[in-house]
Amino acid sequence: MDDFPRGITTRPALVLVKLGNEVLARAEDPLAALGLSGRQYLILAVLGTDEPSSQLDLAGLCGLLPAQVVPVLDELERRGLVARQRSETDRRRSVVRLTPAGEEMLAKADELARSIEHALFGDLDAGAREQLNATLRAGLARARDSRPTGAAF
Repeated sequence: MDDFPRGITTRPALVLVKLGNEVLARAEDPLAALGLSGRQYLILAVLGTDEPSSQLDLAGLCGLLPAQVVPVLDELERRGLVARQRSETDRRRSVVRLTPAGEEMLAKADELARSIEHALFGDLDAGAREQLNATLRAGLARARDSRPTGAAF
């Protein structure tokens, strides 16, 4: 880290900001080549793993407002990557699911993400990588739990 000022490297929050910016910079063009934005990838990932019970739950899991999710879902649905249907238990709710094409797109985006992770952390052994992920997840959970009521995360 000799290339970076100690004013950054001695402050973990700034290291995280710089690292996050680096991940975004490395992902933006390859995701665009797949026809995805970062927000679209986020939504596909949550749909593919968490299977939210409604469009509203999806927004909450993604840390987005419902109004932010709707246009993204509109585009994903238009492209055949997701399908919406009314909930069988509550007709007021829309349930969103990945289509087979959406699952395929998610797999491609995940491969891209793994390649970025490998480029940044490939020299860490599996245990160190898992510890890093656990530490980042813990920080993310604490950030979410300490946000003011009503704030989107």
